[in-house]
Amino acid sequence: MADLYAERGPLFKVVLLGEAGVGKTSLFYRLKENHFTPGRRNTIGIDSCSKFVKIGEKQVTLSVWDTAGVERFRTVTKNYYRGAHACILMFNVDDPGSLQYLLHWIHDTDEFCPDALKVLVANKIDLDEQVTTESVELFASSHECHLTFRISAKTGEGIGKACTQIAKALLRE
Repeated sequence: MADLYAERGPLFKVVLLGEAGVGKTSLFYRLKENHFTPGRRNTIGIDSCSKFVKIGEKQVTLSVWDTAGVERFRTVTKNYYRGAHACILMFNVDDPGSLQYLLHWIHDTDEFCPDALKVLVANKIDLDEQVTTESVELFASSHECHLTFRISAKTGEGIGKACTQIAKALLRE
């Protein structure tokens, strides 16, 4: 039993943040079940899953937490952030306002887990993009986001690379 524990590798808590409808739950289920379910309804509560990432000889576990709809009521508390190693700040590339709405989540991140890795994620790249790469880069640098990624929770594009890079960055911390 001790050998299994020793081989398990590091565990990092990663929280998904952003406005309702940006695709947090779709990303969560893409990580959990490796598929996209159109029309999935948001549930109320908090859910978590484990995503295993192989980095060299280490197996890193990303414990991913989804607010599952409570963000609509601004009831996400400091308990959700407690122990977070990384915060994924998600927005839609087809909704410029969703990028600006992240300011609330950045404020909470700075208050409740200031040492967490801030990761800016542009979701829905399978749709017509309304947010420029330049505005994303400016936003990321202005708000000290350590990594930025473009993904599609629907098609899965970019998700594997994002998980690998997040795991590598957390190992370096």
